[in-house]
Amino acid sequence: MISAKRVIGILAAGAVVATVAQAGLADTLTDTLIRAYQSSPFLESQRAALRRTDENVAIARSSKRPEISAAIGAAGTIARPPGPALVPDEWEYNQEVTAELRATLLLYDHGQTAAAIQSAKAQVMANRAVLREVEQAVLFGAVQAYMDVRRDEISVDVGENNVQVLREQVRATRDRFELGEVTRTDVSLAEARLAAAQAALAGFRGQLQISREAFGAVVGVPPQDLQPPPPLPGLPGTLAEAEAIAMRLHPNIVSARHAEEAAGYDLSRARSARGPSISGAATVQTTDDVLDRGINDVRGTVSITGRVPLYQGGRLSAAARQAEALLAQRKFEVQDTARQIRQNTAGAWANLAVARASIVANREQVRSAQIAFEGVQEEALLGARTTLDVLDLEQDLRDAQLQLASSQRDEYVAAYQLLSTMGLLTVEHLNLGIPTYDPEAYHNKVQNGPYSTVEGSILEKLRDRYSR
Repeated sequence: MISAKRVIGILAAGAVVATVAQAGLADTLTDTLIRAYQSSPFLESQRAALRRTDENVAIARSSKRPEISAAIGAAGTIARPPGPALVPDEWEYNQEVTAELRATLLLYDHGQTAAAIQSAKAQVMANRAVLREVEQAVLFGAVQAYMDVRRDEISVDVGENNVQVLREQVRATRDRFELGEVTRTDVSLAEARLAAAQAALAGFRGQLQISREAFGAVVGVPPQDLQPPPPLPGLPGTLAEAEAIAMRLHPNIVSARHAEEAAGYDLSRARSARGPSISGAATVQTTDDVLDRGINDVRGTVSITGRVPLYQGGRLSAAARQAEALLAQRKFEVQDTARQIRQNTAGAWANLAVARASIVANREQVRSAQIAFEGVQEEALLGARTTLDVLDLEQDLRDAQLQLASSQRDEYVAAYQLLSTMGLLTVEHLNLGIPTYDPEAYHNKVQNGPYSTVEGSILEKLRDRYSR
């Protein structure tokens, strides 16, 4: 029978090995969060989507600005003069080149352009909130992957220690069988438990590999000797306080409110489409005779045109009703989002409370199971306990250790989930100390519609700088 001192020595040796491994290159939770934020393709995709939405402001504002276009054309004519002239040399030939420069300007559109601009701005704000929610999802995924790997590494350590202990148990049981102190049944029980422990260890190793792959998918690199996580960030003292913060800051509710705002402006624009509009135009046209027959005409035209839609086949009324329905949809979506946020916040709060209570209970279970296991080993040496009793207590100790590791993982995941439901799982709130993506930088560059293409311009450089 293996002694209690030997069991403690095995566990201590495992701790020493883990400490030596961590002395080399190691990853902290902060390192993991930074890598995930800086390398996530999901984040890059959403940033590009936001930049695309930014351009809607410039597109909407373009309606208030002049449109200038140039055109050039050439025409050739041939005509036979009246009478009996049949010789081609007597026919009339004419070739003209016409160039035109035209400028138009919308002077008044009954508020359509103003509403379109405000709608585009609201859509930009809604998509910025969506980007913050994606950032939260990436950071939360990194925390979850980190803690999953930590839990599964502990599970593998416990499983390996369990196999080693049971091997010693099998060896000791066989020795006692040779001395006639136990029966063949005791040996078979010990061997069966060893086989079960080896199968469980294989499962733990497989789950660890799965968690490592999930970590690499979220963070971009495989985990490297993960260190114990730091203390949890500060959390509200009550559920009511957490819900109040969530209703104010959560990106989903912010996005839903801005989407409702945009729908209101879209309704105003649809209604304004029934009103009058006024536009002005200026044209300069020159015509030149290629055959130099003295024809050189230059004309300039200035015009103002007013339009009032009288009948559009029902299209304007349908568009207004459609905008009204969309606004009603957005209002209900705000209410539904608020309910979901309250539910998620309460759920995260409950999960955190359960995890913390489980940690307290599991620590006591580990302590009691350790004492019971050591005691039953001593009693078995004196013949007061059977081999099955020792194996059962060893199993209980291993299960308690695994449950403790799982509850510690659950506490961290629930705490960061609570931060996410409050809208506080951000680089700034976590004090990661790295520069963050600034959506204002690109927006400010393009909102006035500069005359350039993004490729090969300062906008391209700016995009590359803030998309790293």
